[in-house]
Amino acid sequence: MVDPMETVEPPVTPTPDEPPRRLTLKERYDRYMARFKQFLARYGMLAIVVHIVACIFFFLCFMLLIRAGFEVKSAEGSVGAFAGAYILYKATQIPRVAITFVITPFIDRLIRRLRNKGPGPSDPPAP
Repeated sequence: MVDPMETVEPPVTPTPDEPPRRLTLKERYDRYMARFKQFLARYGMLAIVVHIVACIFFFLCFMLLIRAGFEVKSAEGSVGAFAGAYILYKATQIPRVAITFVITPFIDRLIRRLRNKGPGPSDPPAP
């Protein structure tokens, strides 16, 4: 049984001189996955569509650049424009995902504004 008169120590807070504790790999993974799940819960299909459009855009731009004569060391020799574009496409995977996270909220706001600008079903038609 615990003595009710026992002293209780206050929680220890770090001193300003003490460096903050680094998160473990598991803690960082859990934090990022929670943020990713919140992002998908909020934007859902819009985020997927934005990402697919960004992927197609990047891939087509790389194909056009290679066909126009832009030389990439990994696309030299017998490697065709498609294979070279695919290599560059895969190399830019992290920036494409970052672009998806950055532009999806802006596109969502734009869509919401455009939907709210039109006359609603209860508004009378303009003369």
